[in-house]
This record gives sequence, structure tokens and C-alpha cells, in this order.
Amino acid sequence: MLNMTRRLLPAWWPKWAGGGTAATAATAATAATAAAVPASAAPGADERFDNFMRSIASQATRRDALRVTANGAFLSFMATLGLRPAHAAADCLCGRQLYDPALQCCTPTGVQTKSPIADLARCPDRVASPRYTCVPNGCGAEGGQSFPGGYGAASFIGCCSAHDCCYGTCRSAQASCDGAFGNCMRASCDAAYPPSLVTLPGGITIDRNRVNRSLCRGQANAYESAVANFGGDAHTAAQQNACDCCGTQNCPTCPGGTCSSLPSCQDPGCVCFQTVEGRGFCHLPQSCAGLASCTSSSSCPSGWACVSVTCCSGAGAICIRPCFTLAGGAAAQRIAPAVAESTGPMTAPVSTAGAKSLR
Repeated sequence: MLNMTRRLLPAWWPKWAGGGTAATAATAATAATAAAVPASAAPGADERFDNFMRSIASQATRRDALRVTANGAFLSFMATLGLRPAHAAADCLCGRQLYDPALQCCTPTGVQTKSPIADLARCPDRVASPRYTCVPNGCGAEGGQSFPGGYGAASFIGCCSAHDCCYGTCRSAQASCDGAFGNCMRASCDAAYPPSLVTLPGGITIDRNRVNRSLCRGQANAYESAVANFGGDAHTAAQQNACDCCGTQNCPTCPGGTCSSLPSCQDPGCVCFQTVEGRGFCHLPQSCAGLASCTSSSSCPSGWACVSVTCCSGAGAICIRPCFTLAGGAAAQRIAPAVAESTGPMTAPVSTAGAKSLR
């Protein structure tokens, strides 16, 4: 397939595309540029072809793709550390972690950023994002080089726009989008150059549009081959923007309680306190000694919470730790058991921690 397409694209741009004004202009501009490049620096035919394929295959700039990936990965990493923007409210439980359902999703692999998606494989229940709108960029790379939007009388603009939006349809399959793209362009060729039979002297019948129709379909095949072979990154980047990692999720949480009756979190040994802001917080019981007083959770160490109902008699609102820590960005790991600290008053009875389950 590639060898056949290379034959359709000699040098840089096919001379047989001269039927269209845009193609003629592109050929002339390319010839002028090539004349100014020393022969030793000129790319080979294979390299020119590969550059052509990669350029028209990309529907998103590398900068856009990197921005989506880096932003999503950073927010996801911050979420795993228990850090979140000031406006977020982490009310819901996902295993051992509290998360904000407005910004995050609970998935089989843990808490993930809702949008933009950092890793599609970690979001099996992704849904169309209500904030995403497809903005087609014509035939060519977004923010990069554009290519002729057709051949002669056949226009590919509508096909290119539909292909952009197919890539930007949540959960679309790249192969399906690319196939529809090729079919659309070939149909445009057939409509622009339908069979037109003429009988010549001597009784010979020819189709006057046969050559143009064939060359037009050859250009369509080259475009389809380009996106099929090199459009994977563009499709992934579009999906990361077009989808949210999840839709509306149920929000399991814990209501808090009294010193003698604290519900357990999903992590055995941890209990649920209610913060002064009214949210559930998973806590591993600890010694009351030395715990700082507080007026809000923001005044506590990162990841800790401010609670007013504990078993620390007369302590008032104090900062307490979460039921887990993170080691090297890996899976959540339990803090050292509180039993080792039980030489004095504890924030919650160690023997009953986890006795009352939320499940």
C-alpha cells in the first residue's frame, strides 16, 4: 500500500494534482522552496513521503497533545497525594481515598482526574464531555501545514471536517473514522467526475472523466492511508479532550458519629470522623498528645483534617491524620498501627476501630 502511494506522490506533491488551483499553487510553492535548498540538504523521497504522511495525519499539534497529557497526569498525581484545588470538596470515598466527584472519578485503578483524561485505559467508563465542542480545522494539521482540500472539481473539505469531529466523538474507533473519511472523499471524486462517454471517429468510445476520476481517487487514498498509519496520536489526544473519565457517580461517604460510635471507612482499622466543614474523613486512631488545635482543615498539615468530635476529652477542634499515606506515588499504604501509641488517650477506641462498617 505504501509503495503504491509513494508512486502516486513523486517528489513532494503529485504533478497529477494540477487539475485544481490549490494543488497547482502548492506544487509551485514547493518547487520554489526546493530550489533554495542545497542538494546535500534535500530530504530523500522516502523522507519526504513520511513527512507528508505524518503532517496530514496529525489533527492536533504536538504541543496540544503534550499539554493534555501533562495537565491530566499532574492533576491525577496531585489527587493521589490527597492534594486538590482550594475549590474542590473531597466528600466521597474511593477505596481508602476521599475524592471530589466534580473533578475526579473513582475507577478500578483508583482516583483519576475527570477531565482532561491522562490515560484512557484507566477510564473504562468514560462518557462524552459536556464541555467539549468539535472545531474542525480543514484538511491538514491543526496549527500546522494545510493541504489541498480536494482535487479539481472535487472538494474534500466536508470530509476533512467530518473526520475531525469523528476523532472528537467520545469512544469513537479510529479505524471507523478513517474508513468513513476515505469513502467520503472517493464519493466526492465520483460525483465531480462521473462517467462521460464520447464516441470518437472509428467507433471508439472513451470516458472523458476517467483519468481525472482515477487521479482524484488516488489522492483520496493517499489521505486515508496517511491518517490510518500516523493518526493514532491525534485520535488519542482528541479522545482525551472529548471524554470525561466518568459520568455522575454515586457518592459513598461516612457521616461521622460520637466517640463511642464511629462508623468505619472501607479500610479496616480506620474510622470516619466528620470535619468541621461537614465532610467525612477517614482517620487511623492516634494518641491525643500533641495534636494541634484548629479552626478549619486548611489550617492542618496537608492531607489532615480538622474535627471537633473525638475521644480526646476537652480538646475541642483538633487536627487528625488520614488513615493512609502514599509511598513514592504508588498504592496507598497504611500508617503504622495506632496500637503502638496507645499509652494514653486516643482519638478513637483502637479496639473498636473498624467494628461498624459502612458497607
